[in-house]
Amino acid sequence: MSKLKIGLALGGGGARGAAHVGVLQVLHDRGLRFDHIAGSSAGATIGAMYAAKQDPYWIEKHFYQFMDSAVFKALGTDRMSGDHDPDSVFSQFASSIRDQVVIMMARNRRSIIRREKLEQCIDYLLPVKTFNELNIPLEVITADLQTGQAVVYNTGDLVEAVTQSSSIPGFVPPLQKDDYLLVDGGIVSPTPLNYLRNHVDFALACDISKRISKPLRKMDIISISIRSEQVTNLALNKQILAQADFIIRPEVSGLHWSRFDNFERLIQNGREAAEAIYEDLVREIKRHKRWGYKFKHWLKVKL
Repeated sequence: MSKLKIGLALGGGGARGAAHVGVLQVLHDRGLRFDHIAGSSAGATIGAMYAAKQDPYWIEKHFYQFMDSAVFKALGTDRMSGDHDPDSVFSQFASSIRDQVVIMMARNRRSIIRREKLEQCIDYLLPVKTFNELNIPLEVITADLQTGQAVVYNTGDLVEAVTQSSSIPGFVPPLQKDDYLLVDGGIVSPTPLNYLRNHVDFALACDISKRISKPLRKMDIISISIRSEQVTNLALNKQILAQADFIIRPEVSGLHWSRFDNFERLIQNGREAAEAIYEDLVREIKRHKRWGYKFKHWLKVKL
């Protein structure tokens, strides 16, 4: 019987990507290895780091070094997540002022963060610079705003590909390349299973999407627009996740993508989520290895 090829799809979510690290640590400790990885946004960064080093504990250590570096501090993500108590009177007043400032900025600027700063961060994080140097094949997903289609990278400049995949619209300017206008891959594929399935027999997904945790209380234009976009993204992600053979969902609550101050807790949440379902994952992998299941899957593909 041929070896079962196992793939891993890592979704986007900025700082919530720390949960991927915790999941990888548990799976790595239990001896699970991957034949192919696909990542969008934060998932592309973590995926590239793991595909290069195959050591999730190195990833954790390197991230802490990164968050203590001048490169990270220059990014200014600590100024983007808002107050920790969104229900306080002061927080609501400050939020109102911020919204007005954002609207004024939006009319005159293409982004909040210069693309060069993001590229410096990705360059710091990645231990290799090209796809050819990776030990596990990797698909990095970006989105083209001109066509609404995905652009997938698996060769060439790894730093450039991951930077494109991590360019959150409105925060980082899109890259104009030929006829493309390239931004964060999570726009078209929040958890990129659809770009992994053709490479593997068993597709495992790690979903770190920002789930709706509280009722919408502010009924202003910005709040309604943000919630509407979130609902659309969750619906798309649900449709894509239907292609998974198994899904791990760490607890990420409604954390904003910039909340790197929660990095340690998110890693622990990833570990707890992976430990809780590991035996179920093993049983599902064994089921996929059975000849009868593989034959049924082969027939389904052919028909």
